[in-house]
Amino acid sequence: MKNITRMLLVLLFATVIVFAEKKEIAAKSPNVLTIAHELDKTVFCGWTYGSYSSTEKKLDCTTFVSAVVDTVLSRSNVNYTAEMRKDVLINHPNLDRNVVKLGPDPENPRYAGVVYAIEKYNLGKCITDLSQVQPGDFIQYWKQRRNGTWFGHASLIESVRYDKKAGKYKAKIFGSHKSTNSIAVSKFELLLSGDDRLVYIGRIR
Repeated sequence: MKNITRMLLVLLFATVIVFAEKKEIAAKSPNVLTIAHELDKTVFCGWTYGSYSSTEKKLDCTTFVSAVVDTVLSRSNVNYTAEMRKDVLINHPNLDRNVVKLGPDPENPRYAGVVYAIEKYNLGKCITDLSQVQPGDFIQYWKQRRNGTWFGHASLIESVRYDKKAGKYKAKIFGSHKSTNSIAVSKFELLLSGDDRLVYIGRIR
């Protein structure tokens, strides 16, 4: 009986240790969407959409995403380098392409912006299976307008659902939007696939 009791105590102690380790790992894993909303309410409270200006309190979509990445990495003790920032902002002087007229080059991964950076620096992974998309994932997409020109936008997934009628996944996105002139959850639902768009989604681990 004493041996059985001793074994049960050992098993109980081991379970407690495993649970504690799992809890610690979970605590270290950043909740990206929570951090993004936190930045909206603190650092960027009252800021509007536009080319980045700290004096005018304006920031565009990629600048906000860059700030989120910076904060997430710093809280995990990872250095957010100038090179990483350039990749997230798609700030490459040698792209040599009129992206507005021609759209992004699907063969050039740098147009994936934040998702390209996540993969390049081994910060997480690219999500290609849309059924696996989650709130807090980063998104960089390019969409063709009806007049044939293109525009790009970067943000975070706020919520995602499968539209059975359309047979496609749709998402609300959180970021700095021209349509809201602020950092907000989009008023629209974004189609995550289609012939008129390129969509890149990535997740920081």
